[in-house]
Amino acid sequence: MTLAEVFRHVETLDGDPWPSVHALAMSGDRSLVPPVQAALERYLDEDDWYGRDFMVYILAGLRGVAAFPLLLRAFARPLRGDDRDNFCAWLADIMETDPAACRPIILSFIATGHHDLRSAGLWALGYVVQSNDVELLREALADPDPRIRQDALGALSSLKGDRRAYELVLSAVHDPDALTRESAVLHLRWFADAAAVEHLARLIQDPDVRVRSILGETIGTLAVGTDRSAMAVDALLSLFADDAPQVRAGAARGLGMLGALPALT
Repeated sequence: MTLAEVFRHVETLDGDPWPSVHALAMSGDRSLVPPVQAALERYLDEDDWYGRDFMVYILAGLRGVAAFPLLLRAFARPLRGDDRDNFCAWLADIMETDPAACRPIILSFIATGHHDLRSAGLWALGYVVQSNDVELLREALADPDPRIRQDALGALSSLKGDRRAYELVLSAVHDPDALTRESAVLHLRWFADAAAVEHLARLIQDPDVRVRSILGETIGTLAVGTDRSAMAVDALLSLFADDAPQVRAGAARGLGMLGALPALT
């Protein structure tokens, strides 16, 4: 399949283009770079994430780390109905291949005043983060835009074992934005230790149902096999009396993780 045939597939959705797309990406044919870059811009302008992904994959294969600034800029472009799972994985591969080359580019994105570029840079920083980035992330966590704060939480959670990062993530459970609080609770599930249960237990009256619904498994995950298990069971029993069924379901999962069979019965 030629590049022109890949373009036709994006229009018609006929056939399976991926074997040929992979062959183009691995071909080493640098003459493909200009038309692929032009097509990438076209698909971005057309709000077509499906076509965009083919071009991203080919450019990543042909240029590797050299394509990273362009691809991260494309990543920063919000598209309608976007599925960025594959895109995230391809960017992660580049960053893991050469973090030293990617890091200055990422920091330049974060330093810009452009909202979408800053958001993309903070997301990417999680793959190349260093302990001296904590103050930069502290500043981002105070940004008036909740999306920026959520991206900062992701990068902070990559600093597992850093007490300063942990304290910042923990502080975000009191953020005025519900999605940011939800993000903080989810990050704490894989980032914190049992001591966080005491803080999470105070969220059982959170006004947002999504926050309350994820507390059960997070508290259960952190408290299992620790001296905080009794406190955790008390908090989960309170959640189990919640009006929202998804909150009660989360509490039941947490109780199950803690082996609280009498409470479940």
